Amino acid sequence: MKLRTRIQLYIIVTLVILLLIVNAYIYFLFRQVSLHNSIDRLHEQGRELAETAAAVDWNDTSRTSLFQADLPAEGMVRFISPNGQSEGVITRAEKYRELPFAFSSQETDHTYYHEESWYAEVEIPVIRNNEIYTMQVTEELVSLEQALQVLKYSLTLAGLFILIPCIFGGRLLGSFLLRPILALTSTMQAIRNSGKWERMKIDNKRHDELQALSDTFNEMVDQLEANFSKQQQFVSDASHELKTPISIIKSYSKLLDRWGADDPEVQQEAVQAIHSETERMQALVDQLLILAKDDPALLEKEPLDLAELAKTCSQAMEIAHQREIIVQAEQAVTVSGDANMLKQVIYILLSNSIKYSDEHIEVSVTSTQDEALLSVKDYGEGLDEKDQLLIFDRFYRVDKARTRSKGGSGLGLAIAKQLVELHDGKIKVNSTPGAGSVFTIILSR
Repeated sequence: MKLRTRIQLYIIVTLVILLLIVNAYIYFLFRQVSLHNSIDRLHEQGRELAETAAAVDWNDTSRTSLFQADLPAEGMVRFISPNGQSEGVITRAEKYRELPFAFSSQETDHTYYHEESWYAEVEIPVIRNNEIYTMQVTEELVSLEQALQVLKYSLTLAGLFILIPCIFGGRLLGSFLLRPILALTSTMQAIRNSGKWERMKIDNKRHDELQALSDTFNEMVDQLEANFSKQQQFVSDASHELKTPISIIKSYSKLLDRWGADDPEVQQEAVQAIHSETERMQALVDQLLILAKDDPALLEKEPLDLAELAKTCSQAMEIAHQREIIVQAEQAVTVSGDANMLKQVIYILLSNSIKYSDEHIEVSVTSTQDEALLSVKDYGEGLDEKDQLLIFDRFYRVDKARTRSKGGSGLGLAIAKQLVELHDGKIKVNSTPGAGSVFTIILSR
C-alpha cells in the first residue's frame, strides 16, 4: 500500500471514529436531557391531576372531563387499587389501556420502551376512602422520538459533510507531506542513472522538518561527493606513487636478465636499485595501511612522559642524519597515549624538517594545566598560506619535483595528523616563507 493511501486512510479512520464518538455523545446527551425534562413536566401534570382526583370520583364518567385539561395529549391516567387492580382509565386513545401497570405507595417515575415506542411514566399516591391508591400518569414520547430521529439524520448528514471535504484534504495533505520524499527519490534515481551528483531544490521560505530533510540530503551529497573525490584522488595518487618503483624494478630485472650474468657491476647496481625501490614500496604500503586503520580502539594508551619521548626520538634522528637537534623540555610532561604512535608522529615531524632545511632543528615541550605542547621548528624555506592549508592532505606536496627527489610520498604529515587526532589532539603549522616552519601538536593532559 502506498504511503499516500495509508496517510489518507489513517486520517479518514481517525475522523470517522471521532465523529462517531462526538455524534453518539450529542445524541445520548440530548435524549437524556429530553427524557429528564419530560419526566419533570409529567410530575407537574401528575400533581395537578392528583388534586383533581382528590376532589371528584374518578369512576363517575360525568366527571372525567375535569381531567381532560391536565391529561397528557398522547397518554393516559390510570388508578390502581392497593390489591393491584385497575380501578379506572382516562385516555384519548384506547391503545394506552394495554400498557403495563403496578401498585406503588410512593411517588416514582421511570421511562421504558414498549412496542417500538418510548413512554414516560410517574406514579403518585392518592387517598380515597382512607386507602392509598396509585395514580399512574403515562405519556407516549412521540415528539421526543421525532426530535431524536431528526437529530440522528442531522448528525449523519453533518458527519458526511465533514467527512467528504476531509477526504480531499487528506489527499492534499498526503501530497504535501510526500512532495519532499518524492523529490528525494527522484534525485536519488537521477544520481543513480546519470552518475552525477545532484541536489534537491531548496525553498528558503520554508523552515520546517521537510525543509530540514532537503538540507540534510544536500549536505550528505556534498559530503559524499567530497569523500568520493578524495577517494578517487587517493587511488590515483597511490597508483602513481607505486607505478614509478614498479617501473624501475621491471627495468632493472630486464637489465639483470640480459647483462647481469656477465657484468658484476650491472648486477650489483640492479640489485641495489631493486632493493631500494622495494623498500620504498614497502614504506608506502605501510603508510597507506596506517591511514586505512583510522580506529581509536587500536590505541594502547598509558601514562608517558612526552618530554622524555621527544628527547629519545631527537637523539636517534640526530645520530642517524648527523644533524643538530636542540631539545628544550620541561620536566615530566605527562600525557596518556600510545607511545609507538606518538613516536611515529615525532619522527615524521623531525624527518620533514631534516628534508627541507639545512640548519639546526629546535624541539620544545611545554605544558599548561590542561594541555601538553610539542613543537618542531626548522629554518627552511617555509610555506605560504595556501600550502599551510593543504600540507596535511594525503599526497600533497609543495614542490612535487623537489619532494620526489628527496623521496617523499606526501603521506607523512597526513599520517601525523591522523595519529594525533586519534589521541583527541590537534596539530597545526605556523610558517613564514623564507624563515622556516613550526609544527605543533597539542594533547590533553
